[in-house]
Amino acid sequence: MMQDFYGGDDYMHIGDNAQEIISAQEVSLPVQLGDLLKGGEMTDVVIQVNEELFHAHSSILRARSPVFKEELSGSVFASRAIMIKDMKTKVFKYLLQYIYTDTIDGNHGIPSSNLARHLLVAADRYGIKGLRIKCEGKLSKDVSLDSVWSCFIFAEEHNCSKLKEACFKFATAGTNLAKLVFTEEYLQFMQNYPDLVAELRKRSMLL
Repeated sequence: MMQDFYGGDDYMHIGDNAQEIISAQEVSLPVQLGDLLKGGEMTDVVIQVNEELFHAHSSILRARSPVFKEELSGSVFASRAIMIKDMKTKVFKYLLQYIYTDTIDGNHGIPSSNLARHLLVAADRYGIKGLRIKCEGKLSKDVSLDSVWSCFIFAEEHNCSKLKEACFKFATAGTNLAKLVFTEEYLQFMQNYPDLVAELRKRSMLL
């Protein structure tokens, strides 16, 4: 039996069961933390965003965000209250949800490109890298004829290299560029972002 335990099928079976247990724990943890946030039990900090109050756990905020880690210390943490300005309440709600669960809207993903832009700015503000990656991925997938120039600008202003590359690929694909250059948005883009226009010229023979 000892021989089987260390080298036979019994050992492998134990290893598989252990992996299943670990996997189950990994899957359930975001759900449990989400329930903890919703239940409001054992919270020790209140965050005010506009007119709404959010009750949260400082230990989780500090572990997930370097900015919260700094803010929730000293005299600020002694008051057990934080006021966040210049952010929409809905955006912070999604930000807090991601901090606790690593998901947005219960794994359904970010509902819109507009929300993705706001969330990316919030993720940058609080150093939530995983959320930033998700937001940039959403924006990159949603590039269209109507949004490509504004996406270019957003990517440039917020250092989104993946989004910028997605814009280049979309703009130079098929007949897209021929349609895009006859828009008022392109004329403004050409004046304000000559370096990006120069890169477009390198990538396409249409300009």
